[in-house]
Amino acid sequence: MKFLFNLSLIIFSLLKLVISKEINCESCFTSCKLYRDGSFDIKNCDCANKEICYAEACYAKVETFPDEKVAIVQKGCITEVPGGLEGCYYNGQTESTHCYCTSDRCNMASKLNNFKANKLPIVECCDCSESNGSKCNELKCDKTCKGNYCVADLEGNDQGCGYGIPRLTMFLRMIDYIKWQGSTICSRYQAGTTIINGCTCTSPTGNCNEMAKTREYQNKNVILRNLDNQHYCYSLHQKSTKPFKSNIFKKSETCEGQYCFFSLTTTELTIESEEYHDALTSSTNFIGTTRPYYEILAGCLKVDNDEKLSIGCTREYNDSKNNSTISRQCICDSHLCNYEYFIEMYSNTTMTSKIKALAESSGILKHKHRTDKHKSIKNDTIVIDNLVDIGLSSSTSSIIGYFYTYIFIIIYFLNNIRFI
Repeated sequence: MKFLFNLSLIIFSLLKLVISKEINCESCFTSCKLYRDGSFDIKNCDCANKEICYAEACYAKVETFPDEKVAIVQKGCITEVPGGLEGCYYNGQTESTHCYCTSDRCNMASKLNNFKANKLPIVECCDCSESNGSKCNELKCDKTCKGNYCVADLEGNDQGCGYGIPRLTMFLRMIDYIKWQGSTICSRYQAGTTIINGCTCTSPTGNCNEMAKTREYQNKNVILRNLDNQHYCYSLHQKSTKPFKSNIFKKSETCEGQYCFFSLTTTELTIESEEYHDALTSSTNFIGTTRPYYEILAGCLKVDNDEKLSIGCTREYNDSKNNSTISRQCICDSHLCNYEYFIEMYSNTTMTSKIKALAESSGILKHKHRTDKHKSIKNDTIVIDNLVDIGLSSSTSSIIGYFYTYIFIIIYFLNNIRFI
């Protein structure tokens, strides 16, 4: 029975590898001059036909800096399409456009309408910011703005408009953002001393972010919801210019929420100045670049509806071996589970290597694997989800290898079933 159980685990895991549809994605970074009208030279700023990575979805991010007259384009791989929306959309503000797609090399400008943001319905919102010194009316809107969604920050008493897709969508790992068009999406999360407590809404009637109404909804549907079904979570917020060491969680506390979360960032996009001098003139130009920037947010999460989030992890990366993580966002629903995601980064034993060990202990796939020389990186560099431990490449062509391995297991099982 033990052999049969082990065999079923192996077959199930390998079958998942067989049916996964990995695609080739452009993986590169570049910057170019931004014109006064907000456009830029697509041909010189597309950085196409460079490196590639393999994933189930591709992304292209365009960040513009009007004052410095610079546009930045970054491309890479992502494990899924945030919010289920393919194409290009503003990422909260018009200076940031994020594009996602699911076909080979689809993150080229020519396949994404030159990175132009798709249009979404316009709504009217209350517009007031007490953090800027204003006194906001709790019961009505003294000033309004128009955007694709409204925002209410209940910690800072700020109201305003957002453009494109809310960043909250990716944080919650929302599967279908369009499904919740016209409704309110509220959450509260705590990571160390950092607390984010607020809502986005898209009601076509307008002014859906009135502070008193939003605060009442948040208190009833988020703060007081499921009080008997809460989880303890590690609570931590740390920033660094170097990779975090494995003991970073010694600085954590605990908090309580419906879910635990873990969020990691390893790089940031930035601009640097270049000065030019000659006998007659001097000028300063700006270029885009990336630099190491490590930030961990781990803590407890509450949301107004369990269907508005999904358990698991979303990961962005840009390396052909799929182990160069740019960001990772995870949600789980058991006590202190967000620490497990951090531990995975420092473990050389991935799920695939566990499957390999299980197979070898049963006499299956013996001598069929090779050692991957790149499965660990020195100097505490983060290694996440290395999927080549059994010698099967992460490229699309590896599906053939998975298929033959799967067939081999089935034949082995049929030939030996009489011994079980």
